[in-house]
Amino acid sequence: MFKNKIFVLMEMEEYKTKFIDFLLKTRALKVGGDFSLKSQRTSPWFVNVGDFNDGESTAALGEFYADSILNSKTEFNLLYGIPEKGNALAVATAIGLAKKGKNVPWFFTRKTPKEYGEATNLSQAERIKALVVGRAPKDNQSIVQLDDVFTAGDAKYEARTVLQSLGNFILPLLTIAVDRQEIGIVGKSAIEEYVSKTGTKVVSIVNASEIYNSLKERKLVPEKDLERFANYLRIYGIDKVRESFGKIPEQTIIQREKSVIPACDVETIEELEKIVMATADNEKIGGYKVGFELGLGYSLPKVVETIRKHTDKPIIYDHQKAGTDILQTGLNFARVCKKSGVDAVILFPQSGPETERSWIYQALDKGLKVIVGGRMTHPGYAVSEGGFITDEGAMNMYRLASRIGINNFVVPGNKPEVITQIRKVIEEEEGVKNAHYFAPGFIGKQGGKIEEAGKVAGPRWGAIVGTGIYAAPDMKIATEEVTSQI
Repeated sequence: MFKNKIFVLMEMEEYKTKFIDFLLKTRALKVGGDFSLKSQRTSPWFVNVGDFNDGESTAALGEFYADSILNSKTEFNLLYGIPEKGNALAVATAIGLAKKGKNVPWFFTRKTPKEYGEATNLSQAERIKALVVGRAPKDNQSIVQLDDVFTAGDAKYEARTVLQSLGNFILPLLTIAVDRQEIGIVGKSAIEEYVSKTGTKVVSIVNASEIYNSLKERKLVPEKDLERFANYLRIYGIDKVRESFGKIPEQTIIQREKSVIPACDVETIEELEKIVMATADNEKIGGYKVGFELGLGYSLPKVVETIRKHTDKPIIYDHQKAGTDILQTGLNFARVCKKSGVDAVILFPQSGPETERSWIYQALDKGLKVIVGGRMTHPGYAVSEGGFITDEGAMNMYRLASRIGINNFVVPGNKPEVITQIRKVIEEEEGVKNAHYFAPGFIGKQGGKIEEAGKVAGPRWGAIVGTGIYAAPDMKIATEEVTSQI
């Protein structure tokens, strides 16, 4: 597991700490486990504000919302609850504010099929009468909006449209319970985008960083669960969160700076064992790559057991190509690989950025090391070669992995010019230090030359060699020949 940086807990407002304790007491905050979010992400932490559905918890929640609003120093006249969950929040928060000496009215709007858009011929008073429950708002009043969470923001934009159909109001503030401080699919914060588009400030009672820091400082949950929490924020957090937590720590898979990794793409355990026995004592052999042929033909634990009889060098599993399925399968993939005993996995996340984040997170979360690829060795892969994947899209797979903190990458060994392009993106543009490259595509049908790849691959790289070793008449001699070129 990863060692977290030491964080200094900034002095939080007392109500924030009390709210975190309230979440823990009511078990609305859960840390540890795998929780499915509406976004389809799998998170190690979760808050369910919907659990507050009795008098005592709703009253307490209303006071916490009141504290957050008062702390924002916002001038306002009314509270508006965004349908549907905001309806009860408006009432509870008005009561909470009254207890603190500020008596303000509340209202919410009926959830109807967009009559506000079709009823432009109605007067303002008629529209308000048709839609408003509670105190009717008046032109030029300042309204604070309330909701439980902020995901994509669709309900918030719709609520603004409803309000704007009722009159001319000032909308200075939107208050939510917990800000998860996550980026969306395209890498931007939905909250930051909402603020930019609308000019409405968004505040939360607490945010993810505050929850993490409070739990860590007071040692309220196990350290292992905190490590998972931190790694989730390193991958999914907004820019300022990822900057404060830092990237995923560098991973060392191969101990040697330059090595050969036999690609054990054979069909039987007996063939695998022959490869390992012929190569394991060569110091320039850095590890072993196994694929689906053995994994499906036997079982991955059996494959690992066979290799471990002869060497403790790292075992890399290449599923040809993992990371191309939906988000949730990344969890199952990581569990199976970890249980089998492999050390690292190769991902080619061609299904998009959200899949890439998910599969990387799940692998790291289960204690696996990660190697990410984007360009492949065969002809007709990238658009520039007549293929389907755009050149820029392939490079973006490397970019996203680099920003998370991945420092191990697959590059096409038979395309030196592409290796040069990839290194520029990873090292110069993204600033990755100590990048380690794994290059297949040598000898046999793919035709790459180890010496040529070595000239452009940098100081840390490994040549992945398959048939050049296991199809040779004498594997020991072939291994010595191949490793002499590193």
